Formats: sequence, structure tokens, C-alpha cells
Amino acid sequence: MPLTVDPGSDRVDLGSCLWFLEDPEDTLTFEAIQQRDADGAFRRHDGGILNLGYTESVYWTRLDLALGEADAPVGRLLELSLPLVDEATLYILRDGELTDTRRMGYDSLWSDRELKVPNPVYQLTLRPEETLRLYLRVETANTFRLPLVLWKPSAYLEQVAVDELIQGLFLGAMLAMMAYNLFVAVSVREPSNVNYVLFLVFGTLFLVTEQVHGLQLFESRPWFLDKQLLHYQILLAWLFGLQMARQLLELPERAPGIDKAVRVGMVGVGVTLLMSPFMPYHTAMEWTVLGSMLLALFMLVVSFWFWRNVDGSARSYFLAWTSIHVGIGVYALTVTGHIPLNSVSAHAPHIGFALQAVLFSFALADRIKLIQAEALDWNRRALANLGRYQSLFNNAVEGIFQMSLERRFITVNPALARMVGYASSKRLRREVPDVLSLFFADPERRAQVVAALERDGGIKGVEAPCQVGNGKERWLSLSINTVYDAEGEPSHLEGTCIDITERKQREQMERERENERLEKDVARNAAEAKSQFLANMSHEIRTPLAAIIGYGESLLDPALDRDAKEASAETVVRSGRHLLDLVNDILDHSKIDANKLSVDIVTVDLPELLDEVRAFFTPRAREKGIEFSVNCDFPLPETIQTDPTRLRQIIINLCGNALKFTEKGAISVSIRCHRPTEELLIRVADTGIGMTPDQLNRLFDPFAQGGAEVTRQYGGTGLGLSISRRLAELLGGRISVSSTYGEGSEFEVHVATGSLEGVHLLRDSSELTQRNRLLPVVSAPQLKGRILCAEDNDVNRRLVGLLIERTGADVTYVENGAEAFEKATREDWDLILMDIQMPVMNGRDAAAAIRKAGVNTPIIALTANVMGEDIEDYRRAGCTDHIAKPIDRRRFYEMLARYLTLEDWPTAAEEQQYQATVLVVEDNEDNRRLVERLLARFGITVMAVTNGREAVQRALSDTVHLVLMDRHLPEMDGPEATRTLRQTGFRRPIIAFTAGDQQEIDALTDAGCEGVLTKPIDTGHLASLLDRYLADYQSNTSARQTESSGLEALVERFRQGLPERLEALEAAWSAQDWVALQRHAHQVKGTAGAMGYPDMTEQAATLERQCRQEEPEAIGAALAALRPMLEAASRDHEFRSSGATFDS
Repeated sequence: MPLTVDPGSDRVDLGSCLWFLEDPEDTLTFEAIQQRDADGAFRRHDGGILNLGYTESVYWTRLDLALGEADAPVGRLLELSLPLVDEATLYILRDGELTDTRRMGYDSLWSDRELKVPNPVYQLTLRPEETLRLYLRVETANTFRLPLVLWKPSAYLEQVAVDELIQGLFLGAMLAMMAYNLFVAVSVREPSNVNYVLFLVFGTLFLVTEQVHGLQLFESRPWFLDKQLLHYQILLAWLFGLQMARQLLELPERAPGIDKAVRVGMVGVGVTLLMSPFMPYHTAMEWTVLGSMLLALFMLVVSFWFWRNVDGSARSYFLAWTSIHVGIGVYALTVTGHIPLNSVSAHAPHIGFALQAVLFSFALADRIKLIQAEALDWNRRALANLGRYQSLFNNAVEGIFQMSLERRFITVNPALARMVGYASSKRLRREVPDVLSLFFADPERRAQVVAALERDGGIKGVEAPCQVGNGKERWLSLSINTVYDAEGEPSHLEGTCIDITERKQREQMERERENERLEKDVARNAAEAKSQFLANMSHEIRTPLAAIIGYGESLLDPALDRDAKEASAETVVRSGRHLLDLVNDILDHSKIDANKLSVDIVTVDLPELLDEVRAFFTPRAREKGIEFSVNCDFPLPETIQTDPTRLRQIIINLCGNALKFTEKGAISVSIRCHRPTEELLIRVADTGIGMTPDQLNRLFDPFAQGGAEVTRQYGGTGLGLSISRRLAELLGGRISVSSTYGEGSEFEVHVATGSLEGVHLLRDSSELTQRNRLLPVVSAPQLKGRILCAEDNDVNRRLVGLLIERTGADVTYVENGAEAFEKATREDWDLILMDIQMPVMNGRDAAAAIRKAGVNTPIIALTANVMGEDIEDYRRAGCTDHIAKPIDRRRFYEMLARYLTLEDWPTAAEEQQYQATVLVVEDNEDNRRLVERLLARFGITVMAVTNGREAVQRALSDTVHLVLMDRHLPEMDGPEATRTLRQTGFRRPIIAFTAGDQQEIDALTDAGCEGVLTKPIDTGHLASLLDRYLADYQSNTSARQTESSGLEALVERFRQGLPERLEALEAAWSAQDWVALQRHAHQVKGTAGAMGYPDMTEQAATLERQCRQEEPEAIGAALAALRPMLEAASRDHEFRSSGATFDS
């Protein structure tokens, strides 16, 4: 049934009498729609305005109209209250025939519209007795709703007039609010007002764009009022509105939790704003509308909570959000048909937004009033504080001042005037033309302060001495800052000044006390380091000394053949040189510190040097059960140009370290020559303990050994590697190292070889072996002449005398330079040996005095100071040449032969004879017989006993001039026997006769022994000891040194007793009797060295040491190493007893 239109009605709502059809694909034509209508596809809508929300479908609506009782046609206007509709096409059918088609939309021109109004309006003519069918095709990307109204033309014009009035008032009000708040924002510089203005701008743009009002004023639609920007306008309005809320309500300070939520909302708005260009229009609008609903509800709740719980003045803010919610709610109810449409309900959003804007303005005005009230309060406080500041300024203890850019005082408080010695502030301002010159007298320091002020705008806590008015010095701490004007230009400077004189005096006293404490600590640490260093050096020196003593004693064995004697002599020489190297380490370190270490490049026999290294370390490695090898990568040059002493020192240091830190495995020395660069590469690799990265970092530091524990365990001076690196550099090379902790280390040394042109190259190991050189035996030439030796040290005098006496020359000794000068000027001499460091007059001054007296006798300086400047100084003083200490025998004899007359060799040497009796207390028969034989060579009567008790009895009952007391004795041991003799009043010398360690020597010394004679016996030591204690019993006769057949018998007797000794050792081992095993090892140690078996002595000492520690595994290993030595010596006895000779 058609809708009958009353000719007298002003308006008819058509929303409840519509039929509609959805065209999802937008493919239906008008003819298809008619067919669908005929098929009954249209659905009827009979409840309020048709509202389908956001949809991409096209909808067709059908409406049938008929005019009521009327005599003439009636004109009506069909309005679609949807200004943003993309396209609305009206098809008019009269009596079933299509008579007219009209198309309108958002993009159509105003000139194409029937009425120039925002909403599409169609003029219709209704005729009596005629049914008018209307088809309306609607397409829109915004919310789809169809508020269709049929208007009487006069009533519609009245409605449009009212709408335009309301829209004009709204727009005018918004512009006025914007202008006012913009003025306020500029005036008071309040950020919340700026954000509020921007909120109004985008909110107003949204409403104008959404209602399409005011566009008639433009020829074409402005770009900023295009509906495609609707969601941007909404989002920007929310962005500035939320920021305004944070500032207006002071959320960051008053409600940090809510502020965080608001900031989350702002982030969401910002993200949506950035994503909108990449989303479809309808999707962006849906998301924006949904977010706006949530934010609006959230802000309503926040404003209410803030009003009720935080600030009552936020009521206006809450009412503002309430008004916009009410306006939007009324409009929603109107659209849904629950409230009649009228001018108020139609424009409820505009009214709500306007009320919100006004209430926001009230809230902002309240905030400005609050700020002004606070400002007035702060002004009152500032005035009060200014008074207090002036009082503080005048009464402050610190100096306070203002300074102009010309560096003159502007204001000064009394404290500063007193601080710098002026009676008043006025006088200080008048008499001081330059503030910085007053505080910083030093021009350089003043320039630094000026530069800091120009660069940084201020200084803080700068301390400087200041000469005050009364002539005294005060220490001041100054802080100065530059004050800038509104344009950012410097206006003046302000500063404070603190008198820190007392603090400086305290600091000076504390520094003096700290320096004193540090000096004490340094002295104490130096003493401890010196003690530790001396202890280490003592240990290091004893090692080569043991070899010298052992192999030296073996030379006394008449049974040794020539090769064995030469080998022993070479070992003694090598060990002596190693001992010298230890001392040289200390001297070299001193030279390195003084940057005066030098090298002497000469031709070096490489095979001889390698053989020395092999001979030096092979027995030591064997003693530890370690394999030591020297591997050559041929070809190698036979000779190189380098410093042999320094190169040998480097290799010995590296191999010595490898041996020290390797307990098992192997040590290898690899040699190769890189001929293109003329470098010799020496690689020393071990399987020792390795090093940590931290130890590698400080490996070449002097005295660095990884801590006291490593030093105690492994010994050493800690200087070797530091010196070696410097020596390698001086030899034109370098040292590198790689190490893995727990696996071993590898050192590689590069040294320059010098030119290899014309040098013979060794091609294989056999050629190397053939060219090995033995150490040359240095023989003493027979000389004739008179030598004057000036030496204050008794030991050195004896050494020089021993060397000279072998030459047959005459020597006279003096003990200081004054005596040397007197002797040299009164008698004729062929040569003068002059020590440098002597009392009364040193050697240099004595040489200068001798030359000044006209004596031209050659003078040889004996000195340990062999640095270049020292030698040159001695030459200037008058010395002809010099000999370095320790004395090298070859060079010494060469020097003597240069200045004295050569004669034939002496035929024999003589020994001093004594008429005395010596009591030998020794339980070992071999040792006892050896001592008896040695003492008999000095003409001494020997009284021998085997235990301490018998020794006490014989010493007290018989005439005894000297006692040699062993440590380990049956019945009564050595210390107890010595103590008993001293307690009974026995005053003859008692000498400790032991092969034990320092602990045994200390036990005998504490008991009353006066000296020590160690086993194996050093004949020189024995002779020195007899000369000291039996000087009163010397005989005028002498005996020639011969090889006694009795000594050979002693050696044979020792060898004969070895099987029995071995059986005793094996029995003690089987019984696990460590005490007995230690005693037998001690007996072997004390005898074997003197009988020509130094290796046996060393191994027996190792066994004795392991017995003390009672470690079965180590004891078994030591005994296993000693057993073949004993068996070999025993077989030697059997071989000799069988009558065999070595000639066969």
C-alpha cells in the first residue's frame, strides 16, 4: 500500500515505510532491481531510521507515495539527511513508467543540485489519483543510515534557516573561543592553552566537515574540509585534547598512574594516526570511532575521579566531558528514533561540543588564576627571601661577589673583604681593578681560568694561593658562573670563595705523615725484598758450587784416565762460569736500569756453544728424569758474529727456566738459521707447568716469578727473562713466548748472525760432532819478575797469589792505595796489580799519584766495575789495562805474560807441613781412611775414633790440637759429644765434619763447633782450615805433591765395599726402614765424591732427602737411580782386580 501524503502536513518521516534491498557486489541495474522487486526480494523496514552502520554494500530502497484528498498537484521536497553520502540516485516511476532519474552525491557540484544545501534534496510533484513509486540507490563509505523526510517547501526553508543560524552561531562561537584562548596562550605562555586551541581547531574542522556547512562560501571544497580527512581530524583532536588534560590536571605530578594510562592512550592515537594512510578509509574510520568511544568514556571517568579525589577545582573539567557525552547521547537517541528530531536534538553534538569548549575555558581560566595566585605567593616569598638573602649575604662565612665582564667587582660581601685582607667591601671594590688578578696571581693559571670561563661559562672549586693585604698567603677555593640575560648574552659573573688554608695545612701535614709512612714501608719492603733476594741468590749459587766441588774432588782420583779428568775439569769450568752468570745477572739488571748495557760482537764457534749448552743441562735434566735434547735444522753456520757471553746467557736462562718448571716430559732446544734475513732462531720448548695469561703479561718484568710460592718452590732470581729480552734486542733480535697452562711453554729467540758470506755451513749432525770443541785447558806460563799486588780483600789476595805462584813470579801484597803508592815509589817493580775499591786511598787515586810521581811501571786495574766510562776513567788516572773480576784465568795469564819475562814451567808444588795431632770422629771407614790419608800429606798425626762417646774420652785423655766431628755417630751423636766436651772445659778447635744440610751444620755449630769442613772434602778448604787453626804448629820442612799409592788403595777399598753397602740399602728398602736407608745414603754421599764419583754423591743426597720426606714412591725412584751407579763402580773394582788393562 502506498503512503498517503496529507496535503496540509509540513513534514513526513519516511523511515518506517521503506523497502530495501542489498547489492553487495554493486552489479544490479535498475531493470534488475525492478525484476527483483517483482520477485519480492525487497524487505520492509518499519522501525525508525534505517541504520546499517559501516558497510561496503550498495542499497536500493523503494517507496510508494500517493496524494491524499486534493484538487490540484502538490509540490514536496524529499531530503536525505546524509551530507557525506557518496552517491544517491533517485528513480521516479509514475503509474509504473520511469519518468525521471536524478543523481546527487558528496562530489557533485553545487550547481548540479536542485537546492544548494548540505543534504541531497529532490523536488517532487504529487498528483491526485496518482501513485508515485520511488527507487533510491544509496552508496556511502561512512555510516549507512537513511533519515528520509518529505518536506513541505515552506516548512523546509524555515528548517534550513534555523539550521544555518545554529551552525553559524556554533562556528562563530568556536572561532571566538579559539581567538580568545590563543591570545591567552600567547600572553601567559601556558602550554595547556595552546593544546586547547589546537583541540578546538581540529574538533571544529571535524564538525564542519561532517555536516558540510559553510562550503557554499567557497567556489570549490577546500582540501582541509574533505571527508577523507575526517579520521585524521578526530585523531589530532584527541591527541591535543589528551595532552591538554595532562597539563591542565597536572597528571604527571598528581596522579602518575593515571598519567601513564593517558600516555598509553596518546601512543594508541599516534600509532593509529601513522597507520591510517595505509588502511582503507572505512577501516580507519571504524577504528577511529571505536577508539573515540573508549577514550571519551575513559576521560569521563578520569575527570570524575580527579574531581572527587584530587582537586575540587576539576569540576569544570568533569562537566565539560559530561556535556559532550550528553550531546552525543541525545543525537544518538534521535537518530535511532527514540527522541523526536528537532533543532535541538539535530544539533545536540554541536551544542555539547560548544558547552565543552566553554567549560574547558573555565577550567583553564581557573588554572590561570591558580597560577597567578601561586605567582603572587611566590613573589611575596621572594621578597621575604630577598631580605633573608641580603642578611645571609652580609653575614655569610663564605665570600660572595658579583663581577662585571670587565672583571671588576660589582657587589662584595664583608666576608670576602676580610678574607683577602681589606677592612670593608667598599674599599675592596674601589682598590681592586682586576678580580681575577687578585685571586690568580700566576698569569698562566689566570689565562687557564679565563679560557674555562669562555668555554664552559664557569669554574667550580678551583683552588689557588692568594696574597692577601697583610702579606700572608691564603688558599682559596673559587667557583664562578656566568649569568646570561634574556637574549642569552652574558651580563655579569657571580662567584663564591671559601678559605681552605687550614685544610691545606692539614693536608700538607697528612702528606708528610703519609710520605714518612711510605718511606718506612718502602724501607721495610726493600729490606724484605733484599732478604728474599739474597736467600734466593744463596740457593742459586749453591747449585753450581756443588758441581764445582764434586767434579773438582774427582780430579784427585789417581785412577781417572786423561779423558775423564779433562771432562771433570770442563764441568768445573762450566759450573764456575754459570756461577759467574748468576752474579752477572744482578750486574746486568743494574746496567739495564742505567741504560748502559752493551755487547761485544766477535766471531763465535756455534758447535762449541751448542756443546756447552748440551753438556751443562744434560746431567741436570737426567737427574730430574727429564729428556734434554738439542736439535739442529741444517744447514747451520759454523761461526756467527755475536756476543758469545750474552748469547750463552740467553740460552742458559731459557733452558734453566724450562728445567726449573718441568717435572716430567722433555725439554728440547731447536736451532735453525734463516739465511735470507741472516738470523739464528733458537726455540726452547718444555712440557712443564705452563703459564696463565696473567703470568704471561708480566713474564718479562724484573723479579716476576708468579709469586712467593713459586719462588720458594722453584727458586731463581726472577731477572733472567727480563735480562734475556734486553740482550736479544741488543743482539739484533727479539724473544717471543707462547704457553698453555698445565701443558708447557715455548720460547723463540731471534738473534742476528752477522754476514754469512764465506762462512762454512754444517750440513749434517756428523759434521757438527766432528767440529765440537772441548774447553781449552789453561796452563800457567812460567814467568820472571816482581809484581806488586794492592788488594784489601784477603780471599782475593789468596786467589791472585795462587795464580801468580804457579807462574814462578815474585809477588808482594799491600792492603790499600797509600801503601801501594809508598811501595811503588821506593822500589822497582815489573808490574803493579791495583784493586780499585780499597780503604785509605782507592786504586784510582793511587794510580794517579804513582804516575804523578814519575813511575812508569805498567798498572793493571783489578775491578768489578767494567762499564765503559769506568774503564776510561781508570785509563785517564794512569792504568795501563784492566782485568775484570771475577778473574778469568786465561786473560790473567795473558796479561802477565804481556808484561813479564817468560821462563820454563815449574816442576812441582809444595805443601805446608804441621807438627800436630788431629782427632777424626767418623764412623764411616772409607771416609775415615780418606781423611787420614789427606791429613798425612800435611805431616799431621791422625787419631781416629768411630763414635761420640769414645771421642769425648780420647779428647780429654790425649793431646789433641784439632777435632773433626761428624754429625751422625753411634752411641753419642756429634752435637751431644761436642756439647759434652765444651761443658768439661775443652777449648781446642772442634770442626763440624758433615755432608748434611744447613740444619745439621747449625746443630753442630750451636753445640760448640767453630768451623765447618763439608763432604766431599775440598783440599783447598782443608789446607785453609789447617792454616787457620794450626798455624802455631807449622813445620819448616815441606813435601812435594805426589800421587800416593795409599790414596789409590783407599779408592779400591771403597769400591770393594760397595756390594755390601748395596745389600744394606736393599735390606732397608725391603723393611721400609727409612731411618736406616737415610743413614746408609748419607754414608755413600759423604764418601763417593771424594773417591771420584760425584754423580753418585748427588744421587745419594737425593735419596737421603727423599727418606726424610718418607714418600715411598719417590724413595724407590731415587734408589733405582743410585743402584746402577753402585753396581757400575763395583764392576770397575772387579775389572781392575782381574788384572785387565785399558790398553787392550
